[in-house]
Amino acid sequence: MKKIIAISLLTLIGFNAYANDNAKRLIELLIKDDISVFKKGGGAILSEYIPSVNASQLISEYSNNQYKYEKAYDKQLVNIKTVASGVKTDLSGDPYIVANGKNQFEYVSLELKNKDDAMNINKGSKIDMICVGTKNNVMFPTLKNCVTTDSYFQKFLEKTMEGINKLDKDDKPDSGFEAFYLGLWEFDIKNPGTLDKYKTASELSKSKSDFDKILALAESKATDEVKNFTMPKS
Repeated sequence: MKKIIAISLLTLIGFNAYANDNAKRLIELLIKDDISVFKKGGGAILSEYIPSVNASQLISEYSNNQYKYEKAYDKQLVNIKTVASGVKTDLSGDPYIVANGKNQFEYVSLELKNKDDAMNINKGSKIDMICVGTKNNVMFPTLKNCVTTDSYFQKFLEKTMEGINKLDKDDKPDSGFEAFYLGLWEFDIKNPGTLDKYKTASELSKSKSDFDKILALAESKATDEVKNFTMPKS
């Protein structure tokens, strides 16, 4: 009898590990798909946490109501798409990008997290960056810790998957993606073999019945904190 129980436990452990692999595979595909949709300007999950803006929009909001602007953007991640009007240096010799609005007398200042990135930016360069808003504005908006969108999301994917790899199925998630991963994991344990047929995140999302069940499981595990997206640390 003890031998039978031991074999059953080993089988269960083995299946749980397989289910976990399925969950990791699909959540990584989902995150990659969402990043791709975000970068193309589509309706991504990430768009709810990282607004896309341009220089003229920020300048207009700032000039209309500085207090409201700072309430909206202080410590907020933003994806700015604009054109560089030039690269200058501050009193410390650190480079920053200037992006003009409708004329040369109004601009947004973009302070780079990696100073050497300035070597590849010239007047007229297209800018696509993830930055952090701040209250420390002088005459026009200033964005800090700016990195290219590609490098940001590469780090974001690495950090998110690193966190997911450390999760146990009964842990509390720290992000919406972690919650969905735990939902995938539990679903695969309860419905063995079902997720095997989904080779892409798109295939899974189109299967309304399975997707809705996974989403319900994810929502049952979510906490208020899962809405807090932060800049990945380098």
